[in-house]
Amino acid sequence: MKRGFTLVELLLAVLLLGMMSVVSIVTYRAVTNGWRVSREYMDTLQRTDYSLDQLVSGLKCAYYPHNGEQSYDYGFQLTNNGDGESPRESDVIEWTKKGPALVGGSSAGDATHRIQVRVLEEGDSTWGERIEKTGLYARVKPMAKVMPGSSSHTDADEFTFANDELYRPVLIATGVEGFDCRVQAKEPEDVGGNKKEDKDAFEDEFDASNSVPYKVQMTFYVEKEDSEYASRRQRVPILRVVRLPVHEQSLDAATLPGNEKESRGKDGNTKRSGK
Repeated sequence: MKRGFTLVELLLAVLLLGMMSVVSIVTYRAVTNGWRVSREYMDTLQRTDYSLDQLVSGLKCAYYPHNGEQSYDYGFQLTNNGDGESPRESDVIEWTKKGPALVGGSSAGDATHRIQVRVLEEGDSTWGERIEKTGLYARVKPMAKVMPGSSSHTDADEFTFANDELYRPVLIATGVEGFDCRVQAKEPEDVGGNKKEDKDAFEDEFDASNSVPYKVQMTFYVEKEDSEYASRRQRVPILRVVRLPVHEQSLDAATLPGNEKESRGKDGNTKRSGK
């Protein structure tokens, strides 16, 4: 006579099947959620990288005129607002550039523009216009001698962003929640064949705004969703370091290239001057 399953055995089988189903469902949801978060994060990084490359290009195209003197009108400016991990603690940078980066348009190649960059939070109206989406923003101002709508220029208006109606914020990158900037004011000195390490040379302040620093270190904070807890979000730093080609020129009183000659002053130090 064949023996069938008892009620207890059937209940145990159903219980084991249920437990295996629950484990399978939880594992599947965790894997798919982790894949979704990773995919969204990688998409964000790709979009952000492309946008930040435009910012790096804009800094590499920094402009300083060959007019034989240093000028605050073309110097790099840094406003330190904190560690940069949130929009309200983000730094503000400003410089003058040439080329289409951050400006666009085929006619912008030879034009000179003043650029301001910072992170603005949703609802912020610091730059005269309410921000709809948190991200990295820029304001671009042509370096024109005559302000639009006026017959003559004034020194106060020429190199500032005082007119918010003319120079409105333009979104560079979404998903950027913070921005911290540090600068290396001068090239490290070569002492005994060893230069000061870059990581020790960067500072939060840059007082010499009539010149351009040697290097700029920028840290952008991008928000990432936690794969385990959707309500928990992390801020991941993205680092960029840019060497500004016009640094020496901004310290050298913008001497015309090829017209330098070395001379010695009364103190015995070597100086450069135009021919």
